[in-house]
Amino acid sequence: MWRKVSLRNRLNLLFAALLLAWLAVDVGRMLMDAGPRARAESESVTGLTGKFVTTALAHVQDSPEPTRDLAALVANLQNIRHIRVALVADGDPAVASAFIAETEAEAPAWFRVMANAPISVVSIPVVLRQHRLGSVLLVADPSDEIDEIWSAAQTQAAAGGALALAVLFASSLFIRWALKPLDLAGTVLAQLQAGDYSARVKPSGSPEFVEICRKINSLAEALSSLRAANEELIERILDVQDAERKAIAHELHDEIGPHLFGLRARAAMLASRLKKDDIDDAAAAAISICDQVEALQGQNRRILARLRPAALEELGLIAALRALVEQWRKDEPDVALEFSADPRVSELGKRASLMAYRFVQEALTNAFRHSRAHRIEVTLAYDEARTIESVRDPALSGLCIRISDDGRGLAADTTPGMGLLGMRERVRALGGVVAFGNVPNGGAVVEALFDAIGTKSRSVGNSR
Repeated sequence: MWRKVSLRNRLNLLFAALLLAWLAVDVGRMLMDAGPRARAESESVTGLTGKFVTTALAHVQDSPEPTRDLAALVANLQNIRHIRVALVADGDPAVASAFIAETEAEAPAWFRVMANAPISVVSIPVVLRQHRLGSVLLVADPSDEIDEIWSAAQTQAAAGGALALAVLFASSLFIRWALKPLDLAGTVLAQLQAGDYSARVKPSGSPEFVEICRKINSLAEALSSLRAANEELIERILDVQDAERKAIAHELHDEIGPHLFGLRARAAMLASRLKKDDIDDAAAAAISICDQVEALQGQNRRILARLRPAALEELGLIAALRALVEQWRKDEPDVALEFSADPRVSELGKRASLMAYRFVQEALTNAFRHSRAHRIEVTLAYDEARTIESVRDPALSGLCIRISDDGRGLAADTTPGMGLLGMRERVRALGGVVAFGNVPNGGAVVEALFDAIGTKSRSVGNSR
């Protein structure tokens, strides 16, 4: 239940709890001090009044009318707070008991019991000219003091409650104003979630909220750039797919089509010769058909190798790469092509193996087409020193695939080609990076570095 309460309501509840605790402590302190305060007041008034009565009785002794003066003295003492004064005859206990009885009080009984301030009675004997006239009773009744304390506690509770409500209302407005940037940030995040990457939040509020707003805006910019890059990549992939389909259609039409037509013609001729018992011509037609079939098979293998490297599944990554290198050596005998691979490369999974094969295939194609190199090196090694500065991050480790040449290098305005652009995305999907550049001794180098177990890393640089 508490988890569903908003931060604003949590802060309001916290302030309310603190204010209620403060009010309870303050009122409780007043109530706890009620007893000692009432007793101290009673003792003080009783002591002062007793001294005054004793002194006054001494003066009454010399008065010509002591009885009248004594009555006047008792009458004048009726207005003293928290104490009652009466002249009681010694032989009338009922009157004394009624006088001492506790008066009605406004404070509840439980509060009076908690205060523990009982009525105190002081009896001062009255002797005039050696005759005992009775006693002056001083009854210290703390009821008035307790009533005052109870009334003050009620007033304090009411005033404190009103103050607490005012503070709570003010704090609620302040919290609403202070947390307003969070509402704006939440609105922008909802827009980003809905795909509106143009949404931005205006930094406002405290420095912490301003920093949060800036990070949200940075996230929005990154998402916007990423979407633009993805849209561009999708467009390029579609273009590449279309170009690939056109290339395959061209090869099927220009390469396989003539062979199929030749096979059909040779087969028709072979059937005609067999009908005429022309054995020599039939044998020549059969040999021509075999040649056509062999050429057709070669074309088919090349197309299949481009679409799916069968050697990779049958022989493994290292053997498939060696076969690829040997094919390039046959096609380009003037270029020295070196190949080396760590034996542990064969332990890569299917996805990583296909990525490595395609990366080497595309890099070699680019090198032979554009570099005009005399020497090309292909290396697959673990944890070796990288060539390109952009991938010298010590946090990146794992398999390094490098294709370098001694050709003319890369121009300053070189942009990524579609082939290695797709390979870069494949390497990034495995948590790696791709970078390319020129080497100090001349030539170009393309490197892919990724963790063989798929640990995610940042992307630095592009591909050729």
